[in-house]
Amino acid sequence: MNGFLLIDKETGINSFKLVVALRKIANQKRVGFAGTLDPLASGLMVLALGEYTKLLPYLESSDKVYEVVIALGKTSDTFDVEGTITENSGYDIPSLDLITRLLKEQFTGKIEQVPPRFSAIQIAGKRAYQMAREGQQFEMKKRPVEIFSVEVTDYEFPRLKLRVHCSSGTYIRSLAHDLGEELGCGGMVGELRRTAVGNLQVGRAVKLVEIDSANLEKMCVDPEQIFAGRKMINLSPEQYGVLSKGNFIENGPERIESEAMAIYSGRVAGIVEITAGGGQLKFRRKLNL
Repeated sequence: MNGFLLIDKETGINSFKLVVALRKIANQKRVGFAGTLDPLASGLMVLALGEYTKLLPYLESSDKVYEVVIALGKTSDTFDVEGTITENSGYDIPSLDLITRLLKEQFTGKIEQVPPRFSAIQIAGKRAYQMAREGQQFEMKKRPVEIFSVEVTDYEFPRLKLRVHCSSGTYIRSLAHDLGEELGCGGMVGELRRTAVGNLQVGRAVKLVEIDSANLEKMCVDPEQIFAGRKMINLSPEQYGVLSKGNFIENGPERIESEAMAIYSGRVAGIVEITAGGGQLKFRRKLNL
């Protein structure tokens, strides 16, 4: 079976356990997802079955929207409530004006942040969180991210709620920790929910408990909806036949600048890209449907 699923993940479940559960429901091994969510976090996850797993890399770079509750006055080695928590003291309670100003001046736009040591980032072939749990010494390097917007939606110390629209790769836990450092009181994630991935909203998602083998196919979302807004090109039978053999077609009237989603017989057939010269197209990734 081939399809996409929008799932509203509940807190307490690991992203990979979600995959295991869907493998059992679909009775197939080829299930994957784009964008991990920590067990603490809830919200939108995009999963794919069968051949559509080949398209998941094209979702990895999508921007995200999160709603986060930051607990000020506390710090944690994991930057959230699941770690070892330290109650801080000797600080002034930050005003809303100060928080708003710092968010605008230091946490909006293109910034650099250090990911949490307890994260899935690989260092020398090993997950950072595994190394941290083993007490190994290692350095997390800064990485560039972009925060398109961040707004305070509620504040009553120590509870600060934000809505963050950010680039892929942004760690909200690092944002909470770094903001707490700048405020001088410390901060960590108390609650986290992802509400959007690109153009996809969590309001369209279903809970895992709502899915079973009988309704799985009905729950699936067409790839055209998943990739709405991306360049698409319709292939004729002749063009599809040529591309399927590993050959090239002309970059014709529907001029492609880099790559596009190929549609054949009303279905997504894969991803086509331009050749080095730009005058021809070839399959970058072909779906065997």
